[in-house]
Amino acid sequence: MTATGHSDKQPSQSGRHGPERRSGARRGSDSGQTGQSADIAWQVGEAAAALADRLRDPSVAHSVEEIEKVLRGFSATVDGMSDGVGGITEWLRAAGHTGQLTGHSSVVADRMSHLGKELQRLAEAIQEAQEDR
Repeated sequence: MTATGHSDKQPSQSGRHGPERRSGARRGSDSGQTGQSADIAWQVGEAAAALADRLRDPSVAHSVEEIEKVLRGFSATVDGMSDGVGGITEWLRAAGHTGQLTGHSSVVADRMSHLGKELQRLAEAIQEAQEDR
């Protein structure tokens, strides 16, 4: 076990699988539904999966400065997602879905906010390490 409580013997692909990729028409494009928010969210997910593929690919060169910027981008993305899940929580409450569902949604938004801050700290640590070099 590591200090964070995770097993040292995790499979090598653990945590490396993004959302299942979609193909074909976008939701709402032929169904008559608006679905713009869902489409945007799906595009963000697909872009994140494509970026993850690039970051894992050993044949793609990256600089330390670029990695710092990637982490800052991740932080901004997660902050936006946290705000979005917070908005979903409020929408659920307004729609009468109170209790466990909105509680869970609120907790997820809080955790995402924390993760965004941690990503920002990591980017700052990389920047400081680069300046100390």
